[in-house]
Amino acid sequence: MQFDGLVAIIPAWNEEESIGPVVEGLVSAGVPHIIVADNNSTDNTAAVATAAGAQVIHAQQRGYGSACLAALAHVPEHCTAVVFCDGDGADDIRSLSDLTLPILNNQYDLLIGSRLRGSYDKGAMTPPQLFGNKLAAWLMRLLYKVPASDLGPFRCVSTAALKKLEMSDPAFGWTAEMQVKAFRLGLRTAEIPVHGLNRLAGESKISGKLLPVFKAGWAIISTIIKYHRARLPQQQTGNAQLTVLPTSLKAPQNT
Repeated sequence: MQFDGLVAIIPAWNEEESIGPVVEGLVSAGVPHIIVADNNSTDNTAAVATAAGAQVIHAQQRGYGSACLAALAHVPEHCTAVVFCDGDGADDIRSLSDLTLPILNNQYDLLIGSRLRGSYDKGAMTPPQLFGNKLAAWLMRLLYKVPASDLGPFRCVSTAALKKLEMSDPAFGWTAEMQVKAFRLGLRTAEIPVHGLNRLAGESKISGKLLPVFKAGWAIISTIIKYHRARLPQQQTGNAQLTVLPTSLKAPQNT
């Protein structure tokens, strides 16, 4: 399948052992353009990604959101949708069609892959991750009155919606910022069950480390609270909406 108008963005920091298979998987799936935002890696992430078929751009400012923002500046003008995925191989590319076609077909503006509605390999989500995701989802349900379940990084958004969202968070508040701004603006937002995989290699930059977990958690929670009442420049707010879509993926539940 060829995903005309789709570009994949992969923020990456020291993922030389996994970035190659991730890019190759997207190429094999038919994604026409792949951008890897190398966030000052000290290993061969950039070289491996280039060899696998990606366009590599260098994101000088450290941070998940900074890498995503740097990559967005290089999205070709003809592209109509952006799919975000991580460079560690934890996102199941088998869900690519389910996640992206509703955006490419202009049925939705933002689609989130939810591991909590789907499934995940044993060990793919650590206790701090599960707690943090459930807390963030509960807070979004409370403040925005939507059935949110996950902050899944595997997501697709239209380029038109990105312009309205005016993304700015340079760190781990990025995913939450995208979701809560979409709720505030009344964008057509949906979740779809996906399967979370164990990372292919290396160690998580966050999970299992007390200070990074705290910083990431605070960034996410403070972002959700901040945009609940914050004025969104030059934008008309709308009624928050979040649809739960079915998936064609067959995977074991919470294996």
